[in-house]
Amino acid sequence: MPGWIRLAAIRFVPRRVRSQVCREEGGRRFMPRKVRLMLGLVLAVAMAIGFMGVPAAAQVQFEAWGPHVDEIIMPIIREQQARRIAFERGESIVWSDLTQPADIDHARTLPYADMRWTLGFHMFYTCFNMRKAPLDSQVLRQAIAHTVDRDNIIRTLFKGYMMPMSSFVPQVSPFFNPDVPTYEYSLEKAAEVLDAAGYKLDPATGTRIDPNTGKPLPDIKLMTPTYEVAATSAEIGKIISESARKVGIPLVHEPTDFNTMLDKIDYHDFDMYCLAWSLSKNPTHLVSFFHSRNDVEAGYNNPGIRNPELDRILDLLDSAPDLATAKEAADAAQLILAREMPYIPLYSRPYIDAFNKTLVTGYVDMAGFGAASYNNPWTLLNIRRVDRNGRPIEGGTIRWALSEEPKNLNYAVASSAYEWEVLNKTADGLIISHPETLEDMPWLAEKWDVGVWEVEPGKQGTVITWYIRKGVKWSDGMPFSGEDVKFTIEFLKNNQVPRYLPNTEHIVKVELVDQYTVKVYFDNVSYWHIYNADLAFLAKHIWEKVEDYRTFEPWNEPHPTIKGYNQVVGTGPFVLKDYVPGEYVRLVKNPNYWRLNPTEL
Repeated sequence: MPGWIRLAAIRFVPRRVRSQVCREEGGRRFMPRKVRLMLGLVLAVAMAIGFMGVPAAAQVQFEAWGPHVDEIIMPIIREQQARRIAFERGESIVWSDLTQPADIDHARTLPYADMRWTLGFHMFYTCFNMRKAPLDSQVLRQAIAHTVDRDNIIRTLFKGYMMPMSSFVPQVSPFFNPDVPTYEYSLEKAAEVLDAAGYKLDPATGTRIDPNTGKPLPDIKLMTPTYEVAATSAEIGKIISESARKVGIPLVHEPTDFNTMLDKIDYHDFDMYCLAWSLSKNPTHLVSFFHSRNDVEAGYNNPGIRNPELDRILDLLDSAPDLATAKEAADAAQLILAREMPYIPLYSRPYIDAFNKTLVTGYVDMAGFGAASYNNPWTLLNIRRVDRNGRPIEGGTIRWALSEEPKNLNYAVASSAYEWEVLNKTADGLIISHPETLEDMPWLAEKWDVGVWEVEPGKQGTVITWYIRKGVKWSDGMPFSGEDVKFTIEFLKNNQVPRYLPNTEHIVKVELVDQYTVKVYFDNVSYWHIYNADLAFLAKHIWEKVEDYRTFEPWNEPHPTIKGYNQVVGTGPFVLKDYVPGEYVRLVKNPNYWRLNPTEL
């Protein structure tokens, strides 16, 4: 699975999972207090959930070939209660990504529900728009951060199932900096910060006076998804708004249609919003989210932070030649971000999924990503129907609910998890991650070499040589080759496609050595470039005719030569067959999938 779908921000695939809860100091190993507390919370969560019977990562069983089902029907069920009923009736085989305590508790009572629990690389957060007043004020952002009661949110909304998060890197990551200062919940402290900066309270209105204008602060709108789409996110927005108003900050909760939210965020038309990112252990998301060069429309620097010191450190992180340099830069970046406060990190959550074990088997737990996440390709390959005796069988249909309408199914512009819930089933990458260790494994590439080249006298860059697997075909039967890899990189770079700017900005050239050997040259040396070159590959024979990638709707465009196919052409295990907006998405087994029959990797 390529880095571009492992998270919305594109390129955060780890080489391996390494434990780094202990630091070296004075020749002795000790565990920082914050980490001890975090591990204690993890244990408490595990005990609360009662999933100690879930197989450990070392017990994960999987096969590297498939799929074993004929089709996947994804009914679009936006209401949470309706998704619960569909699972109970056997109309869907998985109740995925459970976040509501009532749903978790209810699912645990169902005798046919197989509950799966894994820690995840999530960050739920509130984002500020720093481009305009009044939130261009660092002091105001810090004061709002002091009004957020994470413990209360986790206790009241999630019954303790979530993990509080105060940094910009997940606690389970080896790049997490435990020494980052935090903004404790304290209305008194928030008021002190405001008073000291001249934001005096107007006793007549109960609103703070902006010292820059001499007028009351205007209403600050906090967007969240609607209650129908994401009830807890909406409730969090309400809680944060009510708390901020207690100290005179006029924060107004504004539930908004999800796709409308995405549009407003892309065009910087917001004050604040609450959403989430799915990350990895690697810290490269810090570059995408907070470097000033990514402050563009539809880019990932949504808060619009522009800090030269931070840019310098993020450049060092981006071009780190080794893990030690990367760790030092990540630590420093987290310290600056804690001061600047472009986001308020709220909490991280585990993946909790329920499968109907009387209907299916073969789902695979993936470290950091759960069993039913769109980031997990192994369940997709391994899931099987079962007969009346519980024995796995080949073929058949499974129903896997979508909780939101996909905005588009265009590889170049798709951004939300709901779109990739569909698209990732149709796409493969050059590299795949092992489900238990997250170790890089060859996939569409048989192997790769990483070296250096001379960009100019005295300056070196990274060069990656990909050896493309022979015999791989696109879903329409056309061969996949190095030409497609070269075309994709050049297409995304030449068109400055915003979602892929962090991947392509350092690429200088692409060389096609032969049909199955591609060299990608970067203008600097970086530990991360192997993932930057693993993109959402586009079928050259389809996309070379696309005039404007922004308006291209491949799911609505008939295939130019094959009747019954549209132009969502990928190399993954499934093919998009039908998409009826508001009703369902239907995918069928890719008859040309290269892993359809058992072979050795």
